[in-house]
Amino acid sequence: DYPRVEIGPENPLSVERDQTAKLECNIDAKPKPEQVKWTRNGRFISSHPTHTIHRVSLQDAGRYTCSADNGLDKIGEQEITLNVLYPPIVQIETKAKTAEEKETVHIKCNVTANPPPVTIEWLKEGDIDFRRNGDTLVLRDVRAEDAGTYICRGINMMKPYGGKTLEREGNASVALLVRHRPGQAVITPEKPVVHVGNSVSLMCKADPPGYPDPQYRWYRDVGGEISTTVIAQGAQYLIPKAGLSSEGKYHCHASNELGNGGMASATLEIHQPPQFLAKLQSNMIKRAGEIDFFVTCSAKGKPEPSITWLKDDVEITPELHRYEVKTNVDKGPNGMVTVQSMLKFTGKARPNGNDLISTDRGQYTCLYENEVNKANSTMHLKIEHEPIVLHQYNKVANDIKETAEVLCKVQSYPKPEFLWHFGTTLLNTGGHYEILTNSDGNDVYTSILKISNVRHQDYGEYHCRVSNSLNHIQVPIRLQPKGPPEKPNKLKAVELGSNYAILSWNPGFDGGLANTKYFVSYRKIVIPNESLMTEECAAVAASGAEWMEFDCQREVPCTISPLDHHQSYVFKVKALNTKGVSEHSNEITATTKVEKIPIPLMANFDPETKILGLNIGATCLSMVAIVESVMYGDTPMAAWHIIEKVDLQVNGHDPTYREHEIKHFVANRRNNGRSLGNTLDDIPIPIEDELNPRVRVKLCLKINHEYCGEYLEADIGQSLIQEASIVELPTLIAILVSCVVAALFAVLLVMFCRCKRNQMKESVKSKEYDIDSIHPSIVAQQNQAPPPYYSASSLENKALEHSMDLAMDQNTALYASQQPTYGYHQQNAMIPPAPQNDCKFRTALPIAYMMLGALVRFFFFLAWLTSEI
Repeated sequence: DYPRVEIGPENPLSVERDQTAKLECNIDAKPKPEQVKWTRNGRFISSHPTHTIHRVSLQDAGRYTCSADNGLDKIGEQEITLNVLYPPIVQIETKAKTAEEKETVHIKCNVTANPPPVTIEWLKEGDIDFRRNGDTLVLRDVRAEDAGTYICRGINMMKPYGGKTLEREGNASVALLVRHRPGQAVITPEKPVVHVGNSVSLMCKADPPGYPDPQYRWYRDVGGEISTTVIAQGAQYLIPKAGLSSEGKYHCHASNELGNGGMASATLEIHQPPQFLAKLQSNMIKRAGEIDFFVTCSAKGKPEPSITWLKDDVEITPELHRYEVKTNVDKGPNGMVTVQSMLKFTGKARPNGNDLISTDRGQYTCLYENEVNKANSTMHLKIEHEPIVLHQYNKVANDIKETAEVLCKVQSYPKPEFLWHFGTTLLNTGGHYEILTNSDGNDVYTSILKISNVRHQDYGEYHCRVSNSLNHIQVPIRLQPKGPPEKPNKLKAVELGSNYAILSWNPGFDGGLANTKYFVSYRKIVIPNESLMTEECAAVAASGAEWMEFDCQREVPCTISPLDHHQSYVFKVKALNTKGVSEHSNEITATTKVEKIPIPLMANFDPETKILGLNIGATCLSMVAIVESVMYGDTPMAAWHIIEKVDLQVNGHDPTYREHEIKHFVANRRNNGRSLGNTLDDIPIPIEDELNPRVRVKLCLKINHEYCGEYLEADIGQSLIQEASIVELPTLIAILVSCVVAALFAVLLVMFCRCKRNQMKESVKSKEYDIDSIHPSIVAQQNQAPPPYYSASSLENKALEHSMDLAMDQNTALYASQQPTYGYHQQNAMIPPAPQNDCKFRTALPIAYMMLGALVRFFFFLAWLTSEI
């Protein structure tokens, strides 16, 4: 057979550019041909049955022929077409096109693709709304705003062999340049501010920018007018180091060959941190008692700096009454402000109002501050004064054979000298005594007399003589045996809460024992301000107020808790150690805060009777009810307004019900104002409308209407509170209990009667059976089990111990009555079964007991509930 050729995998074969193409040639011949030949345009290209082309290009597209010859004088051949697919190739005739304003612009783009494009469109960079279809872009009457970059995009759909349909696109861009003059210029930042010495950069930009590219020129105001002198060119104006002279108004505009754009202006503001004109003297020495002393400092800055005086880094305030500050402000050119301040050492807390005292010593600072920075000047002031004693107690306590340390601590300037005497004897270091002196570097000096192995004769009064160039003092300090503590003093309340009080005091001498503890005693008292508490509660608070004690350990201040809220207490404190207890300190009175103002339990308003009903829970607070309602005035906007203030008479133990008539609550329609002629009533009618009014109530302290609880909106309609209050709750409970008792009694009576009737029927049946069975059959007796025997005495004991069980067992009771001593109970087979009725007396009894117990428990529960309510 001559060769038959088949071409594949399909014809034509579609392959995407840069992909691999496989041309297949299948030969059917006998004999088999010696070779296969692939040719293109008559040129041999391959002898393999499958011709593979890697990275197919556009030049590879065309016709390919596969032929085979097996020597039978006939050549078999077939032709296949390779179709190369590629995305759109977009070309624009130019990269940039220049046009004049109001001109019509045509720009054409050429798009080639295989398969051909399904879409050709124009887009504009930065404008998502711009879209034109077609290969030619036409813009009529172009303006400066039309300038920009335009993009021509082509899209085609291709389906290569063995693959899915693909969407491919190609694009090209062209810049449209519209010749126009620059538009309005803008300077950024709009309000430039720079600190003295720093650099500042101003940027100028025109919108539209202009084409050809514009030139930017900068100008500056001189004498309040724009100077014609160009101070800089370019879009940026840089001032490397700004000074006060740099402040002013700057202008810029853009221009090109077509004209000038609008002028932009910005005012540059130069800020200067505080700069001292006069500082404080770094060190100064004055003497106690000098008068009218003052110090000054002065600084300038922009914006105006504030001045603060500090002593030892703590702000000096007028509340100290020891200093007076006077400040003068002088505004100069260019907004510069000079601030001069004087600190005068005067005040009513000083001796004679203007004397220097020893405590004036320290570090003084005048601090200037503005938005730019801070600046300060510091002075160290030393006050010459005689020695001042600083140690707290002139007592020391030690026992025999201990080492005592008698301490003498003073503040002095200049430096003092110490001498110790015991009686007339001058003490020096050596043997029984040792004297140590130290300083903290802050004009505080301490001399310690150590007495080793204390003896009885060492007890007594020692004298510490302290002297400097101004004066000398002699301080007596007593050494004594250890003993009980001295009483605390100056007790005061530092902080009060709703359930706690923080107390502080000055401890007395601890008797030489460091483990001294403090106990605070306190009790309730009547609140001094009667307007805070009802009279009834005040009487209760005064009655039965016993002293209670709180262990503060060694803590000073001490927090006493828990306490009742809004309650007055009297406090006192004592000290205790192993040697004894001190007297109590002074007594103080303090009242805890109100924890929370309650809300009404219930509120009801009846529009027909204008009666407001309030149910207030038990409380001791003296309160007033603030009643509000919605008000419609001359506008449709509604608002809550006070319409009434109701004084309340509350109860500290039980809830109280109060009714109050709101006389001026007149139901008018919306937007109908009305004056009622007094302070509370000179408002528009506080009602939403005549059919649906809204009322709300809050409770406030009578002495402070600003301290209130939360609102409760009243129910609208006839009040059920008063009707329910006609029958008191205890009465209701008593009626309920009586009904339950009567019902249970009736049930028990019915059960008893039924059981009695059934028992009588059983008795009749039993008698009938006894007559018939006087002579039982012998056969029946032989088949019975041996009878059990019982002792009469044991039976009697069992009956005493288990009388309830015997009463419930009818057979046992019957046997006990028939056999007083020894005997047996016959279990005759002929005895009939017990009657099947549900109401035997033996069943009714335990049920009765159970119901009676349940009744008792229920009664006790109701009694407890009544007491709680």
